[in-house]
Amino acid sequence: MMTDLDPFSAPARRIVPDIAPGTDLPSLAARPVLARLARFGAPPAALTQALREACARLMDSDMIIRQSPHAADTRAPDDGASTPLRHDESALAEEVLARIAHEGLAPNFRPLMRTFIRMMFALFFTPQQYARACRELDAGMQFAFLMSDGGGPTLSCWRTVARRESEGPVRLSVDKVWGIEAHRDAIAVVAARLQGAMIPTAYLVWPEIYRELQRTPCGDPFLGGTLQLANVRGEILVSTEDRLRMGGPIVFNKHLTLVRPFFVRALMAHLDWLAQQHRLRLDAGEQASAAYIAEAAREQTRARIYSFDAVQRVMALKFAANELLSGLVRRGAVRDFADQRDLLAFSKMEGSSYRCFHELRAAIRSS
Repeated sequence: MMTDLDPFSAPARRIVPDIAPGTDLPSLAARPVLARLARFGAPPAALTQALREACARLMDSDMIIRQSPHAADTRAPDDGASTPLRHDESALAEEVLARIAHEGLAPNFRPLMRTFIRMMFALFFTPQQYARACRELDAGMQFAFLMSDGGGPTLSCWRTVARRESEGPVRLSVDKVWGIEAHRDAIAVVAARLQGAMIPTAYLVWPEIYRELQRTPCGDPFLGGTLQLANVRGEILVSTEDRLRMGGPIVFNKHLTLVRPFFVRALMAHLDWLAQQHRLRLDAGEQASAAYIAEAAREQTRARIYSFDAVQRVMALKFAANELLSGLVRRGAVRDFADQRDLLAFSKMEGSSYRCFHELRAAIRSS
């Protein structure tokens, strides 16, 4: 018999808490992302809602435990210390982006990557390295940027390790995964763990040395067969002079902060092209979200400044782009399996939503 004192048998009563707008958990979780995007203007309502849902979904145990209703001030600070990132490749990148709008990403992915490669050359190579690398590239040589490690995303677990052998060359033990076109002969930049270092170091590997490594294609190609990923393993000797030093200890972060907004613009242009080809259905909210992300990324590509604030804005942009792409696939808005796979893959490349979200939250806690 049911009694008033039996809480498990009594009919459930719906309790609606009195929560002030913007102080519910999803809104509080999304503040580190939305505060950075606000530098470009207020995001449209559909994007704000998608980011609130994404942040609540991506919270791990530590994030939930640490989350407080009395959230720290997440207003983005002024740039403070900053470094100019000088290069002359913006015009070339704009030409490729214009072609993507009319032809899609598949025929233009390699030209876009070559633009990013030249940005890296200009920013971080010595004059001697720059001259030789450009000659190799102009002669048709591929370029492999090997960042993702077989040991996982945490540097302390990386299997790619650089060891100095007395006063001689550096022994590079390589175990890299998912390198774009990395199975081909190439000039490579390999990110490695260096004993005692808190951030990755980078080595330039010339084609004759790169050929000594085992290179294995992995998975089916993307973008209609134009983009193949590969794993790279083995041991090689590289010169101490081939360590990238021009960009300082945060060379990779500088490069990614520079090129990611161009990549985000390319993804938004590709979405427009897919819609024109009737391979994608965008509702009004998604159209507004894509337009906002594209314009914000355009503004960021004009900055050419490396700073803490720029790093945070770019991660927020990549987070927003990731969630738009994956949301389209989840909603069933993308017609073909191949396009679905492409868009999900691009939502993970060079900054997944979880990684961006984790870094944005960590930056707020440490500021």
